[in-house]
Amino acid sequence: MTRKLYYESSKTRTFTAQLVARQQIARGPAVQLDQTAFYPTGGGQAHDTGTLNGIPVLDVWSDAEGAVWHLLAQPLAADHVTGELNWERRFDHIQQHTGQHLLSAALLHCLGAITRSVHFGNEGNTLDTDYAGLSWEQAYTVANEVNRIIWENRAVSTQFVTSAELSEFNLRRQPQVTGNIRLVIIADCDITPCGGTHAEHTGEIGLLKITGLTSYKGGTRISFLCGERALRDYRRALRLLRQVSLELTTAQNELPAAIERLHAEAQENQRALVAAQKQLNRIQGEQLWAAAPVVNGVRELLAHWPERPHSEALALAKQLRERPQTLLLLATGDGRSSTRLICARSDDLDLDANAILHTALKQLGGGGGGGSPTFAQGGGPPAPPETIRAALQTTLKNK
Repeated sequence: MTRKLYYESSKTRTFTAQLVARQQIARGPAVQLDQTAFYPTGGGQAHDTGTLNGIPVLDVWSDAEGAVWHLLAQPLAADHVTGELNWERRFDHIQQHTGQHLLSAALLHCLGAITRSVHFGNEGNTLDTDYAGLSWEQAYTVANEVNRIIWENRAVSTQFVTSAELSEFNLRRQPQVTGNIRLVIIADCDITPCGGTHAEHTGEIGLLKITGLTSYKGGTRISFLCGERALRDYRRALRLLRQVSLELTTAQNELPAAIERLHAEAQENQRALVAAQKQLNRIQGEQLWAAAPVVNGVRELLAHWPERPHSEALALAKQLRERPQTLLLLATGDGRSSTRLICARSDDLDLDANAILHTALKQLGGGGGGGSPTFAQGGGPPAPPETIRAALQTTLKNK
């Protein structure tokens, strides 16, 4: 059984040890030591990284007998080793893990909310609680309670107990293991079974920030950051706030009103733009109709707009079919996407718009669509503009 130095002190950064066993696995060489400060993946916490005799440690895990194995980037020749942890990674894990204990305790104390599960990520963490509809005001109350305990710098200790001794402790949750059980005790705040690495005092966490609330499985998923991660997130938000303030030449405390005003102006401009576009379409439609040739008493309007939205062509067709003795065959499509066709006629003509549409689609090489004798639309394969126009011209000529 490996002596687990990380249980004796989470602050151990370097250590010496004797090599006990070697093995070659699919991922590379692995070694077992008589003692180690490298925490293995488990209990929701990721493994430590660092070096053994300068060789990078890529992964750490415990086997069924409780021995700790270290996956190395290359074989280790010596039997006496010096280990050095990636302290930045270890301390980050300490901050996130201990902060989560405080968050779970504060949720239970402030709201009666029970923690269902926790996920620690490389960038952010989530905690799932059974509390449905958690509001931001409630989240702020919980975060304030957590940060108050952090800044009081309360002691954090660990203790191994037997299953029979558990009844002596007011546990926040029951252990998932039996036998020798490790408790993490935050003074006058929380006692819970846990095998991870933790701070020795709550002040080491520095800060907790709740960054998101999402409804999840009848409860609430809370996104949160602790320590330096929370500090970096505040700095990122402050940089963004400063940038927006400079762009809008507005004081930061006046930004909400300024953004609301810009939103209202944008909506008004959009309404004006839509109205102007409709007026432009109407004028252009009249010009197209006036310029269209009259063949055997029928005004035949043919047009292809590669860049025009199909919705505008549709509106134009509905507008111009109200004119007497009018037949329209319109197309949109830039040659990269499907070609869309519209065929429409005025009510005073004895022509089948649906049949004309299918003739045009056949000229384009296939497609589908349909409608009534007065109005039909459909789509065909992509085609160059000249091919589309030629297909429309041939269709009208042979209608």
